[in-house]
Amino acid sequence: MLQLRDYQEKGVNDIRAAFQQGFRRVCYTAPCGAGKTILVVYMASATALNGGRTIFLVHRVELLDQAAETFKRSGIHFGIIAPNRQISSDKIQLASVQTLARRLHKIPEPNLIITDEHHHSVASTWRKIFDYWPQAYGVGLTATPCRLNGQGLGEVSDILIPGPTAKELIEQGYLAPYKYFAPPQIINMEGIRVKMGDYDQKQLAETIDKPTIIGDALEHYERLAKGKSAIVYCVNIEHSQHTAEAFRSAGYTAEHLDGKTHPIERKRITDDFRTGKLQIITNCDIVSEGYDCPGAEAVILLRPTQSLTLYVQQSMRCLRPDKNNPEKVGIIIDAVGNVARHGLPDEDRSWSLEGKKKKPTEKREFPMKICPKCFYAHRPAPVCPGCGHVYKVEQKAEIEQRDGELAEVIELEKKRKKEEVRKARNVVTLEQIAMQRGYNPNWVVKQCELKRIPFGGANT
Repeated sequence: MLQLRDYQEKGVNDIRAAFQQGFRRVCYTAPCGAGKTILVVYMASATALNGGRTIFLVHRVELLDQAAETFKRSGIHFGIIAPNRQISSDKIQLASVQTLARRLHKIPEPNLIITDEHHHSVASTWRKIFDYWPQAYGVGLTATPCRLNGQGLGEVSDILIPGPTAKELIEQGYLAPYKYFAPPQIINMEGIRVKMGDYDQKQLAETIDKPTIIGDALEHYERLAKGKSAIVYCVNIEHSQHTAEAFRSAGYTAEHLDGKTHPIERKRITDDFRTGKLQIITNCDIVSEGYDCPGAEAVILLRPTQSLTLYVQQSMRCLRPDKNNPEKVGIIIDAVGNVARHGLPDEDRSWSLEGKKKKPTEKREFPMKICPKCFYAHRPAPVCPGCGHVYKVEQKAEIEQRDGELAEVIELEKKRKKEEVRKARNVVTLEQIAMQRGYNPNWVVKQCELKRIPFGGANT
């Protein structure tokens, strides 16, 4: 019998209750590292015990392999639907989405379809599977229930069930605590276009893939996380390769991964990283969603992104607890200012299937602080939690003037700020203003609406 944590047991009960209320497609959200695959094992096993069939859908071979290992450790029999695999009669099937979509007519109808990384399931291949078995119940699991462009999952889900928050899991010891560093930026994002909800990759690479920026990231690593195993998130393949070479030249063991890396080579690299033989993995869109690596002590963000989904998946990759390192504290080095766009990884966030995020339960009343001494990014505090630096309290100069003159000075300052906002013509400039003034990220969204600037896009 699987031993579920309290919040996992609650999640299963909430999903069961939703089915009993007449909902057929449930979206369950929980942070990266919450143990969502354990929920899959539990629900699939319970369905099989009742004579039903379950298909668990994943979209990458690494996730298929990881799920298979979890099922094996739990002593659960299963089949695999993937290239070069024979179809078995097992009531539980772990399936590659692409392969299953080609073999639908050969597979017995499931009673339950569970989807991993459910924010991908609006894609046509996934929906082909759902449409083929409309009577099957569905459970979609994700840390971020929205698409890349911020839209919701109402097309493929009937109800959204929230699980525990990242803060709660950190407090309970199920996720490791972290330190977030945001060193000063030297990156000019002015004029970079946005396509499909995120920065244009070609333009971004031309801006980020430079020896000076890569060199700065290496220096930040040596200052803030030297010797720790780290995953570096890059813009494209060439950028990732150049970054790996820079770390190797500095004396570190580093390898690059991308979607074209041969499966055997990919397994060797990830195994070497898990065992400590490899210190650094640089990658492009591969070591993020669902990647289970408790040994990762740090992440380095070298890819600016407008996608909250991508940001959360990448930044939290070093928060998985490590039984070999019970005192683990994850180190996040944000070399591209993503924290200014999205807040801290464990920010309180509420979601809806329409994709419009509700206001956080706790509003930021003060700007996020970034320590000038150690670059520690944190919520407002008089002392830096990272190095103990005491922030100076700015004292207003005593000006001997009439109330009217003082009011005029204040009014001029208000006009200056309004003019600065009025001249802003793109999202990047608005984000910079918001960061400087400590505005809530929703301010940028509102200004984009007022100025009719597509949110995430730049009108130059």
